[in-house]
Amino acid sequence: MSDLSIYESFSVSVENKIAHVVLSRPEALNTMTKAFWLELPKCMQEIESSTDARVIVVSSTGKHFSAGMDLGVFTDSKAVPMNGDPGRMAENLRRVVLQLQETLTSLEAIRLPVLAAIHGGCIGGALDMVCAADSRYCTEDA
Repeated sequence: MSDLSIYESFSVSVENKIAHVVLSRPEALNTMTKAFWLELPKCMQEIESSTDARVIVVSSTGKHFSAGMDLGVFTDSKAVPMNGDPGRMAENLRRVVLQLQETLTSLEAIRLPVLAAIHGGCIGGALDMVCAADSRYCTEDA
């Protein structure tokens, strides 16, 4: 088993064949930044191919599980070019949305069961993410 990569948006560990992915930006309510959308599929692939994990648990730090999408993702003109004619702008946005959906699909596509451990608020894109997990477990305040 190789060492796991370091990610900006979450920490990853494997112990006793349980992979634990922890959203680790509590100061920003664990919002889903551009880095998150790029890192999650890579993380899932790495866990599946490079560890002895038999299950993945996704949880978070801080008061809330996640406030969802960081709206800065859509204001990055390099990521979402919103200039030109309306047809091109719509196509650019469509491509970005498909990439975001592909990220969440990585949770569904992995051959390991994915469990989401939810506490506090779980809003917007975070709700989409936990719906892609195989099972969800919530605290009373979720």
